[in-house]
Amino acid sequence: MKKLSLLLLALIFVNAIDPSMVQLGAQKLDELNSSNLGKMILELAQTHAEMRGPLDDLVTAIGDLENELTAELQQLDDDYTRSTNQHAATQENLDIQIGQTEINIFNQKDFIDAILIPSIDQTNQKIDRLNGYINDNRDNLSKETLSRQKQHQQFLDRVSEHQSAISAVDEAIQLINALINGNISFAEKGTINQAIERINTKTQKTNTVHPIVEALMSLTQNFSDQEQAKKIRDLLSDTRNQLVASLNQETADENQIEQTWVERQKTLNTEYQEFKRSVLEATYVLATYQSKLKSTREALAENENDLQSYKDSLQQDKDAQAQETQIYNELKSQYQIQLQTTRNAKEFVNSAEFSNVIRQKLNQGGLI
Repeated sequence: MKKLSLLLLALIFVNAIDPSMVQLGAQKLDELNSSNLGKMILELAQTHAEMRGPLDDLVTAIGDLENELTAELQQLDDDYTRSTNQHAATQENLDIQIGQTEINIFNQKDFIDAILIPSIDQTNQKIDRLNGYINDNRDNLSKETLSRQKQHQQFLDRVSEHQSAISAVDEAIQLINALINGNISFAEKGTINQAIERINTKTQKTNTVHPIVEALMSLTQNFSDQEQAKKIRDLLSDTRNQLVASLNQETADENQIEQTWVERQKTLNTEYQEFKRSVLEATYVLATYQSKLKSTREALAENENDLQSYKDSLQQDKDAQAQETQIYNELKSQYQIQLQTTRNAKEFVNSAEFSNVIRQKLNQGGLI
């Protein structure tokens, strides 16, 4: 094997070997003598020539070299084929991952832009509207409560007016009855005037009653006929009945208004609770959307990082394959040159001219 290796090195570095090899002459031997490796080949050939033996071992060595180079070239092709297949599988897998990741990124961006962000905006708007409804509801309750309080106070004032009027009418009726029954003399103007003054004071706040009572009582000061007094008493009694009926109607109306107000309060409070419940639901939905947006953005960022990593890996694998291909082509070219050189050498040493040239040089004093 040592001899085989030396021969391989010698054959690789022989300069400008004639492709035909058969036409090699003295000039070619001189060229071989110009290099150390060439001298080694010539020394090997000279040894065989001096021994007058066949150059079978040299031919065998060249044949072994040819076989070894052929096997190594085949191994180079096999290794390159396996490497190429591995690169193809790796790149195909990376292409699939890149494609799937790009789809995921597209879907996540579309999900964010088309669904999550609009849903968050819509939910925020809904919450704002509901809060506006709540504020309006409380404002309405406050305003209507104040209005109802004023309305009820007005009712109490009217009740007080009616009660004062009824009291005044009762006193006027008592005065008329006293006149009719003789308890007071028509001549007792002072007593009558004092009673009329008290009645006027009580009915002053009752616009609808005061003028009537005042007119009737003024008549009382100017007559002495009991029949006329009875007619005035009857008129006062009718007035009293009307006042009582008006007071009863006021009370009934107030009860109806109060019942309506209670129902209105229930409605406003029910609406308020419904708005609050809707705000809580919308707030929960908003938090869900925001959480989903956060996780989707995190997943999107991770996919974008993965995509860049896949692309970098793909480019690195392509670069490695290109480098391996370049090395393979260079090695294959060298092996092909070596094989061709070996075959040319094999053909040359098997030729008759090779022995003739070597023997001629030996007769002249040696190959070297």
